[in-house]
Amino acid sequence: MSKVEPVSQIVIVEDNVEANNLLRDWLKLKFTVTCFLDAESTLRILPPSKDRIIFLIDYNMPGDNGIILKKKLVPRFPNAKYVLISGLFDAKLTEAGKAAGFDALVPKPFGMPAITQKIEDLLGVKPKESLVDMVKRQTSKLPVFVF
Repeated sequence: MSKVEPVSQIVIVEDNVEANNLLRDWLKLKFTVTCFLDAESTLRILPPSKDRIIFLIDYNMPGDNGIILKKKLVPRFPNAKYVLISGLFDAKLTEAGKAAGFDALVPKPFGMPAITQKIEDLLGVKPKESLVDMVKRQTSKLPVFVF
């Protein structure tokens, strides 16, 4: 049986307090979550690490934008995965995000299950069987009686 190496943490860098709190409250159900409201505090407070970390980085923030922040984080977090989130995606920002090497680009608004799935995809975690699929699989083995 192979084990998936656990993620040390999810780091959210989002200047909108409500969005930051919503992401934190949802993701902490499955992950260890650390939140920051800007690039400057992220760089100042978060110690370098070779752990597997997922960064969810908003593009439009005071100070450095998400693309500039990622460029500064990569040397300090070489094993991390980076997700750019934004409500401003257009062709130019999409191209800039891809050129900056983000592992995923997620447009706002997004559903909480969708962001969880994106994180699990980046980690290579196989989705668990849904309850409906499990019931179908189990009941398909039952004998069928015809009257």
